[in-house]
Amino acid sequence: MDITYLNLETVTPMFLHGHDNKIVELRPPPFKALFRYWWRAVQGCDTGSLRKKEAKLFGSTDGKAPFSIRIPGATKNLGVPIKYNPLPHKGSSKIDAYDVGKSFNLRLITKNTSDACCYKQIAKLSFLLGGIGNRSRRGFGSIRNTNWDFEDVCQLQQEILDTLKDIAEDKRFEMKDGIIELESPPPLLPEYPVIRLICFGKLTPDVGNLLKTIGDATHMHKDDALGYAKGGNRLASPIHVRVQKVGREYFPIVTLLRWNHPGDLSNDYKKQLKFIAHIIK
Repeated sequence: MDITYLNLETVTPMFLHGHDNKIVELRPPPFKALFRYWWRAVQGCDTGSLRKKEAKLFGSTDGKAPFSIRIPGATKNLGVPIKYNPLPHKGSSKIDAYDVGKSFNLRLITKNTSDACCYKQIAKLSFLLGGIGNRSRRGFGSIRNTNWDFEDVCQLQQEILDTLKDIAEDKRFEMKDGIIELESPPPLLPEYPVIRLICFGKLTPDVGNLLKTIGDATHMHKDDALGYAKGGNRLASPIHVRVQKVGREYFPIVTLLRWNHPGDLSNDYKKQLKFIAHIIK
């Protein structure tokens, strides 16, 4: 058995709940879901091959995953929840959240060292691009590894690119003018969300103001191209906004996904780019 210890820290308030939606709670299942989601977003294989690989890495109805997660002492380490507005661009009610700058330990338990290296890379990408809990697509629930010590944004960009290439078997990502994107997008849209491009914003010392900027963009650019919930139909936003730290400053990382759904049209892409531009300006 191999145990990888990850020392993590909240970068933005985290609205994470368990079975009771009124009580914040840090549990392993959301992290497993996060790892699965971002591993899948990097793959370029057909759906059949994807499901086989995914079952091998994350388990399925036919068998358990070959790894497990433990978060010892999370409730104690994260302290008493604070009240925070999940819609900082509005005067909405504040709800319980884990505060910024709170540390906790996550243990990845695998059968051997080679498996541990694989899951460690997946975890790294997940924390670089994704978040945990409610409003995680709009900057909340951002997490960083306390061992990360990026000197500047360029170094972090390169870390993301290297991690993408390590996880993607076909090495199909490249950096162009400060944007990470697919080298040659496939002619047919995939049946599941995959990374289309990753953009980076500017550094700021005020994380609260950055979250408000993200909220303002969400409020001003209301469109089905950015996700919707109408009646019984729902389309999750194809844009994930993540907040990361370099030194004592913060900046947004915005990832746009693409897949085969009715709204994935060229006109939607233009609207999505306008939304992203509002955040990274």
